[in-house]
Amino acid sequence: MTKMTGKARRFVASGALGAAMAVPALYGCGGAAKPADTAAEPGESASAAPAEATPASATSAAPADSSSTAASPPDTSPLAQVLSTDPAEIQKIFEAASAAPAAALKPDGAKGHDPLAKGIRDAAKKLAAGMKPEGPLATGLLKEKQHLQTDVTLAPGKCYSIIGYSKKVKDLDLYLLLPPGLLSGQDLTDDNKPIVGGPPQPMCPVSPTAITYKLDIFADSGSGEVAVQLFSKGN
Repeated sequence: MTKMTGKARRFVASGALGAAMAVPALYGCGGAAKPADTAAEPGESASAAPAEATPASATSAAPADSSSTAASPPDTSPLAQVLSTDPAEIQKIFEAASAAPAAALKPDGAKGHDPLAKGIRDAAKKLAAGMKPEGPLATGLLKEKQHLQTDVTLAPGKCYSIIGYSKKVKDLDLYLLLPPGLLSGQDLTDDNKPIVGGPPQPMCPVSPTAITYKLDIFADSGSGEVAVQLFSKGN
């Protein structure tokens, strides 16, 4: 039985509102083209009548070339579970992340010997089993209720998890956001080891191209040094 965390309870009210707002609108259009006049005016020769069919044929052929207007919209479905579904709440998170300072990036990733890297590796043994660190380790110092942000690029053909760690921040939150303000995933726990795309369902993008997301790193309770690492494996 899944335990409802404090985070989940905070989003219950906003989730009910967001669900009501999330019903998509359906659009349609149709109708046959107006038939061309074929009757000749008095005094006109019968040979003039076929000339009327030329513009009518061109008009009826135009709708056949509709490929440019029938392009499918990009898939903006969440890659992982989300608790917040209220568009206004999600937009506030995105704006706070966009205005936050960037996390420092350590190119050796979670392979370092510092306590933050070790904490990430220890958490990954359970939360990202079978995955390997990908890209730099994002680090920084957060005070309670402050944000850091970094970019995360996810490519097709792989599955991903994002793991955070802090020794002193009691509730570290992660939000994976797609501009201009879409929530693609978030951690579901109130602890110091958040994960987006955790077991048994990592994030496996279906987009044909790589997409860069904004990752919001938020200290909901407590202050201290934090670290976040992207993990991946072949799909």
